Amino acid sequence: MDFLSILSDIILSPTLIYVLIGTVLGVIFGAIPGLTATLAVVMLLPLTYGMDPLTGIAMLLSAYIGGISGGVVAAILIGMPGTPSSVTTAFDGYPLAKKGMGTYALGMGAMSNLIGSLVSLVFLILLAPQLAKLALSFTPFEYTMVMLFAFVMVAGLTGDFYKSAIVTVFGLILASWGFDPINAADRNPLGLEFLSNGIPAVPAMIGLFVISRVFVELETDQSTPIIPKSKSKRTIPTIKDMKESATNFSRSSLIGTAIGILPGIGSSLATFVAYDQAKKSSKKPETFGKGNIQGVVASETSNNAVIGGALIPLLALGIPGDGVTALLLGGLQMHGLQPGPLLFTNQPEFMTGLFISFFISVVIMYIFMVTIGAKIFPFVLSAKKVYLLPIVLVMSIAGSYNIGFRVEDVWIMAIFGVIGYFMDKWNFSTLPLVITLLLGASFEKYLRNGLIQSGGDLTPFFTRPIALLFFIFTLLTIFFVIKPKKKVKNA
Repeated sequence: MDFLSILSDIILSPTLIYVLIGTVLGVIFGAIPGLTATLAVVMLLPLTYGMDPLTGIAMLLSAYIGGISGGVVAAILIGMPGTPSSVTTAFDGYPLAKKGMGTYALGMGAMSNLIGSLVSLVFLILLAPQLAKLALSFTPFEYTMVMLFAFVMVAGLTGDFYKSAIVTVFGLILASWGFDPINAADRNPLGLEFLSNGIPAVPAMIGLFVISRVFVELETDQSTPIIPKSKSKRTIPTIKDMKESATNFSRSSLIGTAIGILPGIGSSLATFVAYDQAKKSSKKPETFGKGNIQGVVASETSNNAVIGGALIPLLALGIPGDGVTALLLGGLQMHGLQPGPLLFTNQPEFMTGLFISFFISVVIMYIFMVTIGAKIFPFVLSAKKVYLLPIVLVMSIAGSYNIGFRVEDVWIMAIFGVIGYFMDKWNFSTLPLVITLLLGASFEKYLRNGLIQSGGDLTPFFTRPIALLFFIFTLLTIFFVIKPKKKVKNA
């Protein structure tokens, strides 16, 4: 069957309806703090059992796309990231919303989602086997230095590098709690039973970004909305907007796709890197964090570009890069499909249909976001605090519990909500804590595996070409962050 025949079959079959359902459900889950793309895929996975392989996998993929895209909503409108990948979106999206430009920011965010997804889809179609080989060339030495660079870079994004360095160390200590990744030894220094399995990143993140904000808002007038009504109803970017963002679109798409290819890294790192690069290349870097739309563009373009990148090692090699792609792998195997090079050779119609479904889902996501979503979400989230905050609190509790169906996760969310509240009061950035909780366990695993492979020798971390390159990036980041502070001190 040729491309047009497969396209017509999808459009005229129930597959289109299920792609629509998966996309819209994913957007809704991504828009609500505490509910994620992973949870949307988990809920839909059992429903695909009786479907044909293309329809079932297309619906799961659509929920993935919608879930990652939907995180932009809460990040912009209430400053509470709906998903971990939308953390950096809140930096500039929420200040824009407070200025009455929430709808405009949503429109640019949706356009960024669209472009990032489509660019990564092109790479997925054209370069999947070749780019997947690049991911396989990474050893624990390269992964360790990539993550070290990420920690330093995130610390450099904040106002006080030294405070952020302290928070990073604190986060790495917390990330080491639970079972030892190498020998499974129990590491629970406080002896608390609910910390015996370590600190799950998502409940902690909900506490740091959502619950702490609830505490802050409770100190203010409850009869007012969190954000004012949007002054602009425009959701379609102008030609001028697109021209001004063209370089950012391209750069962030490439960053997201490249990082998405690396298993175990994920969209959170991609958004931090893209945001950092957008800030460094800006003529007005001081406006980032205060309502610069390019911050939203960088974050939302890169997090959606990760989707296509993450599918490359999954489909070409059968290697899932994160929780969602692991669920997609389970869905493929449930339908009797084994990812790998033979999948492209033996199932060309399925692969073509999956790529087409990807494209259709992205288009549906964009249309839904700029039409129905841009009207409904601002209306719902502009309710008075006295009504909205209890709903956010209940949804956060439900979201934390549903991740692992453990009451312990709710306690972790509450504890980190208090931690986040006092960090805000004492002007400590929570971002280094979030990135270390997301990547800390993987960092330790790769570091220790690297030391095991080298017999305790640190040399390979600094001599292997890619590892050395990222170490140089780390040193340069520290240099350029500290240098301006020294100038100010000496002035």
